[in-house]
Amino acid sequence: MSRSKHTDPKTIRAARRIRAAGKGRAVGDLSRRRELGRVLKQIGVVVDEGRDGDGGEFRPRIIVRRPRPGFHHPAHKQDILKMMEAVGPLAFYGLRSIELAQAPAHRPDSVPVFGRYCVPGRIVLFQQPIPPWRLSGLLKCDVAHRLRRAGAVLTSLVEVGATLVDWPRDTLRRFMIEEILLHELGHHVLQHYKGKRPVRIARTKDHEAFAAQFVHW
Repeated sequence: MSRSKHTDPKTIRAARRIRAAGKGRAVGDLSRRRELGRVLKQIGVVVDEGRDGDGGEFRPRIIVRRPRPGFHHPAHKQDILKMMEAVGPLAFYGLRSIELAQAPAHRPDSVPVFGRYCVPGRIVLFQQPIPPWRLSGLLKCDVAHRLRRAGAVLTSLVEVGATLVDWPRDTLRRFMIEEILLHELGHHVLQHYKGKRPVRIARTKDHEAFAAQFVHW
């Protein structure tokens, strides 16, 4: 049966549109691509689906905003680019921007906000206080487990009703990239491929469940 670009699998369609962002649907005729693929395979050439013929490549815009005094961005632009390369075009296709931003207003002694997905196609990773953090009260079990799993060292200061959170070496950077960024990217994948991109397409509970699964795929 004859197939067209409209019936391409998502992996092929995403890679093609990323390589030829903004170009018409006639770019790269399907039959010619298949024939070229067969020829290249016969001579043992592996085609990099992430780049076009002249080495150009589309990436989401990465915006870095200077953190406020006492804060920093644990992850940097290069960390984000490396993760994008590892995940591949299917996940970040349609993603407009990733922003390293200042944090929204919150109590300085509460657990910081790490990241957020804003429809359509925008991921925000927030600045974080420079460790160690002194948080008010004892952390909930699920929050404490999540931070410990990411490598944080938690010390309960029972006598003053607080929790000390320290992040040794590069554990906070890895947490922001390997869990927070991937979690928000999971929200984007669910949202983008459902087709209703300007509005949230699933209940918060279901959105969070999918994003949590995406981190561990």
